[in-house]
Amino acid sequence: MSEDSGGGSGAGGRRSPHDRVADVLRQRITDGELRVGWQLPTQADLCVEFAAPRGAVRRALGELEREGLIRRFGQGRPAEVVQRQPERADHLSAGPLSRQRLPRGAGVELTERVERAFQAPRVRIDAYCSTGETLASALAAPLVALTAGQPRPASVRVRVLLPDPERTLSLPQVIGDPEDPRPRERLREVSENIWGSLRHSLRMLEVRGLVPEVVVEARRVPITPTQRVFLLNGEEVLVGHYQVLSRWVELARDPMEVYDVLGLDGMLFRHRAVPGDQVTEAYVRQTQLWFDSLWDTIARPMST
Repeated sequence: MSEDSGGGSGAGGRRSPHDRVADVLRQRITDGELRVGWQLPTQADLCVEFAAPRGAVRRALGELEREGLIRRFGQGRPAEVVQRQPERADHLSAGPLSRQRLPRGAGVELTERVERAFQAPRVRIDAYCSTGETLASALAAPLVALTAGQPRPASVRVRVLLPDPERTLSLPQVIGDPEDPRPRERLREVSENIWGSLRHSLRMLEVRGLVPEVVVEARRVPITPTQRVFLLNGEEVLVGHYQVLSRWVELARDPMEVYDVLGLDGMLFRHRAVPGDQVTEAYVRQTQLWFDSLWDTIARPMST
C-alpha cells in the first residue's frame, strides 16, 4: 500500500496516512474481526502493515480512542478494543449490508479477502460464477506467498460451480439469434481453460509438499448466473451482480455481437458473520446451505 502525501484528503480524494489507518481499523472493529477485549497490533506492526509513519499511526489510534472504540495504555502495551462501532437506528433493519464497507471492484475485494482466508489453518472456498476468472486471479497472490514461505494451512478445499453450456442458457447469446450454440461453446472452452489452470496450480501445492491436503472440484449447473457468490471459510460471503452487456466477440472466426455478462469490473458486497450477531450469522449460514444444495442435487461433475 503506497503512502499518501500531505496532511489530509486532497483535491483528488486521496486520504492521508492516518485516515487510511483509522478507516481500516474502524472497519475491522465494526465487522467483528477485532473483538471487544482483543488487542490491536503494536504501533510498530501497524507502521509496517500500512507503510505509514509512526506519527500517523498514533494519530489514528487517538481518533479511535476519542470515538470510544479502543483504549490506549502506553508503555509499549498495545491498544485494546472496548466496543464495536454503534449501529445507526435507521439502519438496524437493513441486515448485513448495514455492517459493510462500501463495495469495491471484484478483483481488488476478492484478492484481499482470499489472502486473509489463507491465513486460517484450514482454507475452504466455495464459488458460484460464470467462468472462474476472478477467482483464479484472486488466488494467484496467496499461492505465490505459500511458495515464498508464508505460514501454510493444513488443508485447502476449493469447490466451484459453473454454468453448464450443454444445457439451455440465456447467456451468452448472439443478438438476434439466441439459438446459435457458438457462444455456449466458447463459454465452455474459456471456463475449462481457466479451471484447468487453477486446478493445476492448487494441486501443485500438495505435490510440492507445501500443503498436506488439497481438494479441488468443479461442477456444472444448468443455471444462467446473474450474480457471483464466494464463500470463504464459512465465515463470510462476497456477492456481486453481473451486468448484461453487448459486445463483439469472435465465434468460429466470425465477429459476432453477443449479450454476455462481464464481471471483472463489477463490485462485490462483503457480508461477514459477526459472532453473536444473529442476522449476519444467519445470512452466511443460509448462503452456504444454498450453495451446498446446488452442489448436492442438480450439479454434475466437469468432464475435464
